Amino acid sequence: MITLTDPARMTAEERLDEVAAILATGVRRLLKKLETEKIPLDKSPGTRPYVQKTNRTGERA
Repeated sequence: MITLTDPARMTAEERLDEVAAILATGVRRLLKKLETEKIPLDKSPGTRPYVQKTNRTGERA
């Protein structure tokens, strides 16, 4: 919803609605991006290439 109304002429409720619409659009875009990337959060740390394995003393294995 794009309006060209001067914010000085808008009521507080209209300005709040405009801000809410902008934030909702951003959240929808972010969620859509995360769905298309399919981030593998369900894999165990040992299967991810960027996680370094350590032993019980904290030294790299």
